[in-house]
Amino acid sequence: MPELPLGFQREILTELVAEDGLLILARGLGLRSILCSLLKLYTDESHLVLLVNSSPAEDTAINDELACMGVPAHQQMKIIEYETPAETRSDMYRKSGIFSITSRILAVDMLLNRIPLHLITGIIVNNAHSVSATSMESFILQLYREENEHGFIKAFSDQSESFVTGFAPLQNTLKSLFLRKVHIWPRFHVMVANDLEIPNENIIELRQPMSQKMDKIQNGIVECMDACLSDIKRSNTMVDLQEFTVENSMFKSFDTIIRRQLDPNWHRVSIKTKQLVADLKLLRQLLTYLAGYDCVTFYSFLQTIMAANTPSDGKLLANQSPWLLMDAANIIFSLSKKRFFVEEKDEEYMSVDPVYMQGIPKRTKLVLEEQPKWGLLHDILNEIEHDISVANDHEASILVMVEEKRSCSQLKEYVSARSTQTDDSDTTPILSRLARNYFRWKAGIAQINQQLKSELKDQTSGARGFAGQNNLAMRGKAPPNKRRRVRGASAIAAASEAFARPLADTFQQDIVENIEALDAEYTVEKTDVGVPLDPTLTVSLDISYRDILPHFDEIQPPEIVTIRQYSGEDDSAYLEQNKPKFIIMYDPDPAFVRRVEVYRASHPEREIRVYFMVYDNSVEEQRYLSAIRQEKEAFEKLIREKSIMAVPIADNRRHKDEEEVFLKTISTRIGGGSRLKSTAPIVIVDMREFRSSLPPIIHKEKMKIAPCTLQIGDYILSPEICVERKSISDLIGSFNSGRLYTQCENMSLHYKTPVLLIEFDQNKSFSLQALADLKSDITVTDLSSKLVLLTLAFPKLRIIWSSSPYETAAIFRDLKSSQDEPELETAILIGAENPDDVNSMTNQTPQEILRSMPGINSKNYRLIMNRVKNLQELSKMKVEDIQEIIGQEHGNKLYNFIHNRG
Repeated sequence: MPELPLGFQREILTELVAEDGLLILARGLGLRSILCSLLKLYTDESHLVLLVNSSPAEDTAINDELACMGVPAHQQMKIIEYETPAETRSDMYRKSGIFSITSRILAVDMLLNRIPLHLITGIIVNNAHSVSATSMESFILQLYREENEHGFIKAFSDQSESFVTGFAPLQNTLKSLFLRKVHIWPRFHVMVANDLEIPNENIIELRQPMSQKMDKIQNGIVECMDACLSDIKRSNTMVDLQEFTVENSMFKSFDTIIRRQLDPNWHRVSIKTKQLVADLKLLRQLLTYLAGYDCVTFYSFLQTIMAANTPSDGKLLANQSPWLLMDAANIIFSLSKKRFFVEEKDEEYMSVDPVYMQGIPKRTKLVLEEQPKWGLLHDILNEIEHDISVANDHEASILVMVEEKRSCSQLKEYVSARSTQTDDSDTTPILSRLARNYFRWKAGIAQINQQLKSELKDQTSGARGFAGQNNLAMRGKAPPNKRRRVRGASAIAAASEAFARPLADTFQQDIVENIEALDAEYTVEKTDVGVPLDPTLTVSLDISYRDILPHFDEIQPPEIVTIRQYSGEDDSAYLEQNKPKFIIMYDPDPAFVRRVEVYRASHPEREIRVYFMVYDNSVEEQRYLSAIRQEKEAFEKLIREKSIMAVPIADNRRHKDEEEVFLKTISTRIGGGSRLKSTAPIVIVDMREFRSSLPPIIHKEKMKIAPCTLQIGDYILSPEICVERKSISDLIGSFNSGRLYTQCENMSLHYKTPVLLIEFDQNKSFSLQALADLKSDITVTDLSSKLVLLTLAFPKLRIIWSSSPYETAAIFRDLKSSQDEPELETAILIGAENPDDVNSMTNQTPQEILRSMPGINSKNYRLIMNRVKNLQELSKMKVEDIQEIIGQEHGNKLYNFIHNRG
């Protein structure tokens, strides 16, 4: 196959080679193939091309595709990671080639002149939709353009919706990318439409009706979502009502929309509104799980929701989800149960045939309603197998594409069981297995709760025996509900917490335990929602108690049916490598539809049959159609903005005379006074701070950044001013761990003016605590109380409150106006116990990981580094060996942490 088989792909490549620009391509039209074809043009050793903003998985896939294009291994893209030493990186840059490098490393190398900017042929930006004015990629491009005005910049993205949010988003993105031209290629482009125009006689659309119970459950979920949206609108008048629709709430992007509108006033948002926002996300998950999960798993998921909203004492929770009190919620729960089983009190009990199975409670009959698509898929596979047998084409392969990992597991088990089932039983083996595990799990939970109640009763009665003795001692003290818990609390409280835990524990953990119980007979993989993955998949994860290691099985040739989850651009590569003749889309996906169109257009000689399955008149169908419409509207907005926007013209050079910008004033009382010109002001920045957006903004404020590894502080503004920057989450974590106290202690010891910078997100409210979180009484555990105690402990400490990184940069500029410039060598040596080790070649990232472990402090981490080669060797050491290096107490803490022992 040629590298770019379709005409519109070759035209896009021609445009990109001819002129710098941003490519916005519709999803599924071969973005990675175009990117790889562009990279192939620069694979010889006379070019130095950098790829930024690319994930490790994308880097691996790009190299695989370059190999398929015939690029030799020594000319393929080289990946620079955190483990690559600085000297090695410098040598690699000077040898030229194509490099994929993390933005943080590249920015530091540019500032330290480790990479010859004037020799860079060009920079390619992947995932350009994530680039903003404060991102590290924009900072890299600014440094690049200041020294190299002739190299190219090319950016790629297939997320058109990301460029239509906010004020002039396309113009702002082009400005951040230092580009002036944008190439827009939607699916309705004339060249794209002509190339993909193929007769559709081999495309079969199958609209499967939902069962009556599923349809009613779906309507109930939508009704609950509508009620939640109405409550949010009534209590928050500042939101844009046009975006708050049930249709938009069906997409994951709605979470971003609602948080973007509420974040500036999040401190004034009530607890009820926050609960409603979380409920919308949960209800959207229910819609997805209704179509994708079996009846047993779906009902078990609902049971988890109910348990999470049921307190142990029978009283209503303060933050209970309001939608659970609606009539629609009752319909959801009751019908979900009746899809699984019916009890004697149900009307349908007499009409259901009994299914005899061990472990089923008395007066309970199993229904085990199959997913309607399961039977349809079975019929499709039978039809395909018949056609293969008639045509005697036994090498033809079948590809089934699904959305969820769990669906991959269940469909493979279902298809295998149906093909080997010899009896006429209507019960699906997979549902029978899940039902047995469910009732076994419920019985175990009931037994545990009964034991906890018994223990609680015994401990309570035992505690009452001491009541008379304690009455005298308790006089004059606060009542029990007003006293703070201290170490060594009563057994009653401990038992109460243990009893409440099964019902009120973390919702995520409940889901994981619930689903694990259903699939107890399988080794499972915990995903983000706790959904297990069947180990019979081609690629499985072998999970042990302490470790997770990838495990790959060889694909056997006789397996003609492959069930695979949607994987973005990897799906295009899979189609080209395996060339399936029959493609079944179990779940609709607009991007994969385009990939199939490209695949069919690239192989017109092959007869490829496509089955498109969708639930008729369902949310699944509406979501699919809405996704297509939203992408089309996004491209129309982009085309309209492109025609009217002001083309950004960036001044790539630094200010002609930076010294005129920064003039330091000397007191007029001394010698008549004068204005002293200075060189560009210098800010010494710790390497770890390049994860934040502040260094690029400091650079835009015409201040020179000097990156290095600081032992004390994050920013050095002058010989006297040292700044430790904390976001709100970092501040809370540093207080809890005690790290902030040590940092302030070190700053106060070595600098005249230690500064704690508390920096807020510019898109969120400038408030330390929400109004709903404020209490009438003050406790030591409050964040504000901890700040007061910190200032009392360190009188020299100054606190700066900054609403955004832009405000921080302006504050830094004002603080430096009357200060001397810091010296880099001096700042590096301050706090270093062994000055000879300052410029050592140890990798920074493993060192940071080591220093964050329990038992490791500023005194003993170098003992570990001097005796142990790397973290892998440390993880294999015995506890005695670790104790020999850092002592018994610290050694125990470190060993227990590494080996997950509490």
